[in-house]
Amino acid sequence: MRIIAMFMILMHHFVVHNGYDVLKLPLGPERIFFQLVMAGGGKVGVVIFFSISAWFFLDKEQTIKSNLKRVWIMERELLFWSLILVTFYLVFDRADLDMELMVKSVMPLSMGLWWYATAYAIFLALLPFLAKGLKA
Repeated sequence: MRIIAMFMILMHHFVVHNGYDVLKLPLGPERIFFQLVMAGGGKVGVVIFFSISAWFFLDKEQTIKSNLKRVWIMERELLFWSLILVTFYLVFDRADLDMELMVKSVMPLSMGLWWYATAYAIFLALLPFLAKGLKA
């Protein structure tokens, strides 16, 4: 199911973030397929992927310390990759690099550089409390 969810997210990104305006297509089966199936599937895919991740987390005992450690590890990994990407932009594509992106790249998780990672970190921080509520 996670693979299907990832495929749905991939299709969504293919349609929405590729620079091709699907709305300019004439009304027909191709446009309906792109808009409804491929573009709309991304939101559903995110919910499925997130729900499955939560399900696996709830199998283990959740503590504030362990989850904040996960968030800290994720922050370091995101910082590494965001600095790599900023370096790439500095070398190859300075036109798309602005001060806001540079600041967000230094603090990717807290500044919301990538929305899913930020939402996931908030979820991890709240998970011990949510788990207690679900088990009550």
